[in-house]
Amino acid sequence: MKEQIVLFAEDDGALRRIETAINGKPSQKALDALHYFFGENIEKQLHYLVSLPSLVGLPPNVRARICENEDQLPSMIANADYLVCERTQVTYDLMKLSKGRLKLIQKHGHDHNNIDIQGAKKLGILVACLHRSSTLSITEYILTAIFALSRNLLFAHEAVKGRIRAQDGLQSEGAPRTKYNWGRVPNMQVVQGKTLGLVGFGENGIEVAKAAQRVGLKIIYYQRHRPSEDREKIVEAKYMTSLKQLVQEADYVCILVPYGPATEKMFNDEILANMKPNSFLINPSRGGIIDEEALYRVLSERKIGGAALDVYRWEPVPADCPLLKLDNILWTPHIAGGNPDDFLTKGDHDVLANIARVARGEKPEFLIEAD
Repeated sequence: MKEQIVLFAEDDGALRRIETAINGKPSQKALDALHYFFGENIEKQLHYLVSLPSLVGLPPNVRARICENEDQLPSMIANADYLVCERTQVTYDLMKLSKGRLKLIQKHGHDHNNIDIQGAKKLGILVACLHRSSTLSITEYILTAIFALSRNLLFAHEAVKGRIRAQDGLQSEGAPRTKYNWGRVPNMQVVQGKTLGLVGFGENGIEVAKAAQRVGLKIIYYQRHRPSEDREKIVEAKYMTSLKQLVQEADYVCILVPYGPATEKMFNDEILANMKPNSFLINPSRGGIIDEEALYRVLSERKIGGAALDVYRWEPVPADCPLLKLDNILWTPHIAGGNPDDFLTKGDHDVLANIARVARGEKPEFLIEAD
């Protein structure tokens, strides 16, 4: 029986997991990715991955290949029956190199702007997307942070817990008594009508914007390359021509760009100094995007309302990190992406299930139709 090839367009930890499921054994890079998300003991996760092909009915002649760099893709696609991609630009010319062999392009994500849908239709190639659990989780984390910061829940929580040391003689006795805001919680704000500034308007950004709009937030955003007006209209988003302009107008600034040379310490002294006095900074992306020394200065001097930090330059956070001394930061230990088990049982499962459907001659789920 002739082999059917699933080609992964990028060398990514998530795609390495699916490679493990298809080929029945992990590469070293796949092991590294599994240890990163699940810790030292990955026996349960490996068992689940290698059982996935039988669970979804994947034919036994399917094998996986990975492009370790983008230069390999044009030559490797000629032998591919299925292509799985994240950010790679899948153009009409690239698809033509498959010479009619390619049956399915499976996007590992929901946003498919990087795929020429019309070109795929012309060549008879199906295109399907994936609703990633991590995108939903990041959206929920950001909304949680917005509400927690706006109601100053950190201060409120400590005000109540601090009653264990109270010396005022009050006891749990007598008639019920009430006293509004007896903890003297300051700087409480209503979210509705305020402005959320998104730094990055990709797949996560648009989903965050949809959810934020439903609770009454206005949406502004900044990224280096402005997308189409149709994308902006989905959430009535307003484009800012610079990061400085965005932070000057936003009540909540949320970082949703990847880390790299272009975003290293993107939030420096100048940018942070231009944030509104009672605004909040939320970072579920990567720690290196913020100059943490500059952040310490604006937070310690109360020049902004506070911050929610899920990621840091060095993880776990070192004991000598000066930010740990501050009381206006909502800390979480890199959990915005959600439960790693969902990456396997939803993301990896759904990608393989779609490939299995097409291999059986069925339509994939979340099929993207050309206009």
